[in-house]
Amino acid sequence: MAEMKVLMKPIEMIVTHSIEGIIRPEKYRIMEDGDTIVVRIDKILTRSEGKSDGCRELVFGCQGVINGCMKNFELKYRVPACQWFLYRM
Repeated sequence: MAEMKVLMKPIEMIVTHSIEGIIRPEKYRIMEDGDTIVVRIDKILTRSEGKSDGCRELVFGCQGVINGCMKNFELKYRVPACQWFLYRM
């Protein structure tokens, strides 16, 4: 698998939560060159939790169709700020 490039671009996210409180990203929206792109998350491959700059973060390794091609990407959720990012692709 090719090395993923760090992007750290802010995104708008739609998520669902299980009864147990587990977050599942469903789809996100991002602005690219003046166009709005919506990506549906087909599969969550990995979930991890860590800290960066003292902030709790959740990282999701995902798979979805972007511009007609199946791609792997990582999404990052900064818990204290309630912010989502397209972390790596």
